[in-house]
Amino acid sequence: MSHRWLLYCFLTLVFLLPGIPAGASAGEVRALPEREIVAAFEYPGRVVDDDTSVSLDLIIKNNGRRDETVYLDIVKKPENWEASIEHYSDVVTAVFVASGEKKTLTLSTDLQGRKRDETLPPGEYHFEVSAATADKELTTTAVADLVVRAKEAEGEEQEEEEKPVRITTSYPALRGPTDSEFEFSIDVHNETDEDDMFSLRADKPKGWEVAFKPSYENKYIGSFQIKSNLSQSIEVEVTPAPKAEAGDYSIKVYANSSKGEDEIELTVTLTGTHEIACKTLNGILSLTARKGKEANISMYVINEGSSEQREITFNSFKPENWEVTFEPETLDALAPGAMEQVEIQIKPAPEALVGDYSVAVSARGEDASDEIELRVTVKASTTWGWIGIAVIVAVVVGLGITFKRLGRR
Repeated sequence: MSHRWLLYCFLTLVFLLPGIPAGASAGEVRALPEREIVAAFEYPGRVVDDDTSVSLDLIIKNNGRRDETVYLDIVKKPENWEASIEHYSDVVTAVFVASGEKKTLTLSTDLQGRKRDETLPPGEYHFEVSAATADKELTTTAVADLVVRAKEAEGEEQEEEEKPVRITTSYPALRGPTDSEFEFSIDVHNETDEDDMFSLRADKPKGWEVAFKPSYENKYIGSFQIKSNLSQSIEVEVTPAPKAEAGDYSIKVYANSSKGEDEIELTVTLTGTHEIACKTLNGILSLTARKGKEANISMYVINEGSSEQREITFNSFKPENWEVTFEPETLDALAPGAMEQVEIQIKPAPEALVGDYSVAVSARGEDASDEIELRVTVKASTTWGWIGIAVIVAVVVGLGITFKRLGRR
């Protein structure tokens, strides 16, 4: 009888083992997106004198995992101006950028036919450079605004040089998001033949913070000494109020000594805050799926910043041979505080094993991005489950009948 019992157990295990789900863990490591390029001017806002030839540094960055050849085109420039993209005086129309690297080029601009002693017309000038991959799948635009100011007449310069205290700066205007910290560099000049102590103060918008420190040092100061006929470089750190609206803001900086005072006006242009968030209903980040079958989950994209987000695209990082699609595929624009629902379809590979998998999905706008990680549990097909149960029941019944007959003998 013991032999019959062992035979019964062995046959039962043979039929039961294939039906036991084999857990498969496939937690994926986060990585760079498949493809992403960025084109931006290092200083998108500049103020120059009217007798200056202008060049702007253009940065092309490849944030994706694939090497890219990026084609460049100047799509907007002031009328009657010349402009070209150069690298060490060579004109460039395309640049190769390896994965994770960046290249710096130069946009050279000038008024057509301007002679060396001629000045530029004062005013504001706008430039745009389009960057696109070879297959045109990725495009982006770099924007720069140039302000040309009239250089002061010789008589005014002479009068200014005679002042005992002078403040100068090369970049009086900066722009950026509301949550940024802006750092100006000013030079305080002691135009007298005596050493003197100087103090600094600032008139600023309500809720803003302004601090002073010597260049290349981390200590903050309120006063300092400058030797006769020398100057001191000072960094002016400007922190906007947390809820400051987009727009232009003026900060006046004053330098005082025993011999006199001077002031300079600095301008901060706030473009608002840039922040988007990806969320799911009730914060649920898991779902179940069957291999080779689509499973759906809704994602909500929210603009939590104070400025509009445009050209929002969606990407995924998934196990091999899986399919992830989005509906809609892109969002043209998302106003501050607005929310859009995006449907995500996840289809496991037909050969996927039973178990838990990680799928990361992200939303990327012009100036902000966010991502969430979903846990997808792949389950065995219910049809095969019922077939397995039926086979097991049939085997057990068959073995019972066999043992019963053998027992009678």
